[in-house]
Amino acid sequence: MNIIIKNISKMNQYFRSKLSHWQIIMLLAFFIPFYSCTDTFPEEVLDYKNVYTNVDDADAAILGLYGQFSELAAQVVVLNELRADLMDVTGNATTDLEEINLNRPSENNPWANVTKFYGVIQTCNDILFNFDKMLQEKKMIQAEYDERYSDVAALRTWVYLQLGIHFGKVNYITEPVVSLTDLEDTNADELTLDQLLPELILCMESLPSLEEYQSSKLTLNNIDGYSLSPFFINKKCLLADLYLFDADNSNGYYDKAAKLYRDVLATGEDVGSNTKYRLYTWVWNTTATPNWYQILYRDGRYEDFNSLYNSWREMFAGTTTSSAALNELIWFISYDKKFEPKYPLPKLFDPISESGDYQLKPSVYAVDSVWGGQLQKNGYPFDARGLTGAFVEIGGNYYVRKYSYFQDFPSNDVAGNWFLYRAGMLHLRYAEAANRAGYPMLAWALVNDGIPGTAFVFKKPNGSNYPNDSIRISGDSPFSLYTYPYSFDGRQSDIPYLRQPWRNNGGIRGRANLPNVIFPADALTKHDSILFMEKVIAREAALELGFEGHRWEDLIRIARRLNKETPGAGTHFFWDENLAKKYEITGGGVDMSSPENWFLPLFK
Repeated sequence: MNIIIKNISKMNQYFRSKLSHWQIIMLLAFFIPFYSCTDTFPEEVLDYKNVYTNVDDADAAILGLYGQFSELAAQVVVLNELRADLMDVTGNATTDLEEINLNRPSENNPWANVTKFYGVIQTCNDILFNFDKMLQEKKMIQAEYDERYSDVAALRTWVYLQLGIHFGKVNYITEPVVSLTDLEDTNADELTLDQLLPELILCMESLPSLEEYQSSKLTLNNIDGYSLSPFFINKKCLLADLYLFDADNSNGYYDKAAKLYRDVLATGEDVGSNTKYRLYTWVWNTTATPNWYQILYRDGRYEDFNSLYNSWREMFAGTTTSSAALNELIWFISYDKKFEPKYPLPKLFDPISESGDYQLKPSVYAVDSVWGGQLQKNGYPFDARGLTGAFVEIGGNYYVRKYSYFQDFPSNDVAGNWFLYRAGMLHLRYAEAANRAGYPMLAWALVNDGIPGTAFVFKKPNGSNYPNDSIRISGDSPFSLYTYPYSFDGRQSDIPYLRQPWRNNGGIRGRANLPNVIFPADALTKHDSILFMEKVIAREAALELGFEGHRWEDLIRIARRLNKETPGAGTHFFWDENLAKKYEITGGGVDMSSPENWFLPLFK
């Protein structure tokens, strides 16, 4: 409890003794332009008697909360990436960053300080308390309450999950605390990650709604050029992630996770969409600039390196008004050049010549062995999602670029995005759940060349195709198709005329112009296949999502599961097969062969 009192004290000093969300709204001026979506103006909300009088006040509180939440971006990215294997420090790095890189933070290291995390949690608790009160006083109808309460509670859950991942134990507080006296009177339990996960799952399962906003003014219209729809957390993805993390399949968690992920993947299927979250691929055979995300070669000239066009990376300059971006980016927060908080990420990565401090860079292991260890279909010896995508090489130095592509559009008001969930990640998480639920071939298809690729071209026992070789439906044979949530239809034909929603799904590796991963000959059983695919998915997540703030989370989640199944297997995966490879090159680092060392200290 002392650590929480200490950090609440710091937090209260910052917010002048009380964390009023109205003060947060004013401090985080980035969200001030969005007040046009309500009938409440900033000068009015500062008067406490006007607080929580109607739904517009409730929406203003939510905007303020997300403004506060957006200040976590740099800390979340640094903790999840610099602690892991894909990122390293440069000679310009501060001592604080060097400590995080070695997983040895000192007591006053700001990157390992939980104050901002608990600040967001405190604001969530305050808002939830007042939403309950508004519903009771009939200042909000049930449908309005359900959407808003669920959104705020889910965001609090996400923050708690991050604390559990990095610190291994948290004080779980769900009531508003406005003073140290109030805090000392609470009986907040210190929960380990194993104890925290069931609490978070219970909270999410108890929410009145897992759907996106349906009727709120927060998402109905563009505001100052922004659609706010993707700013808000996707609750189905979060609950599915929690099921994966818990690694307790006695409760059917893998099937439950797959169902939730599949529900999100189903977006647009009812209207035949072949682009929404589909990892859409196409042959680029026109002079028009591609409006989809793929590693392409002009006019199919795969033998000509100069014809390479990396359209995949353009998602990282996507805006909330771009249809292509909204087909890929599920949950992301944009930072406006004109308002606070400033976009913090390019400063850490960009060259000094571009006003960055160049403190963080891709690790040598990541450049040479992770992305550099891939071979494209046409023989080029690198994965273009790495070099020319996630990072670039200038003068012999490597620079992370995922957070700097907006610099190519100086007329745009968006400074950059925090990428919290996108279609590539959704496919990988779904593949992980489906694999563990007993569908390794489906996971293989989604990671490799997609639903209409090679996995579901069913063969007769003699090796020939069935008469209709356009069958592209997930299943064990044309006569044993999978049922929902494992069913996908990628058929396309003229006779009969079929244009099914997954017909252009290229798979994770397919849209990166990479060949399929081949099952090893010694994967003789389904369980062998599941274990093999789990590590394939982990490696593919590094290639697809590197530097986006998910790597430590991925390694911990899979390692915990492997350790529960076979003690020591997860530790070998976590340390020997991944993290140690970075330190073999650079030296240093805490020996992570013991799971107790996977977590940062909570200084008292």
